Amino acid sequence: MNVSVELSPPSAEVFVAFRTVCGWGDISVGVAEAALRSSIVNVTCQSESGLIGMGRVVGDGVLYFYLQDIIVLPEWRGQGIGRLIIEALLTQAKKIAPEGATLGLMAAHDKEAFYEKFGFEQRPTNRLGAGMTQFIL
Repeated sequence: MNVSVELSPPSAEVFVAFRTVCGWGDISVGVAEAALRSSIVNVTCQSESGLIGMGRVVGDGVLYFYLQDIIVLPEWRGQGIGRLIIEALLTQAKKIAPEGATLGLMAAHDKEAFYEKFGFEQRPTNRLGAGMTQFIL
């Protein structure tokens, strides 16, 4: 398996196509450009055939950081690509984040155990309530 990890975003066009192929829904190229440009950290995993995985860190860049768009091509899942992406994102985020910052994520259904391996804690806890989401339609 010859895979490279790069600290750079895909092009907006590739991001749009990648999301679609992976079942993450369609967005416009303009929205993709703005999202990628606003990222704090971008990580891509490439093989000889092109993009096979990606992830981003978003947030205010000071106190709040969130892992977002952790996406791996279906045929590459279960081969350590997600781990490579998370490790690279965490390494970069921890270089930027000051002591006391929060690093969070919203895991896909049944993916919580994957993120727990990296020190993330499921909510709710005794200290924190459940995370919540609202989708803008």
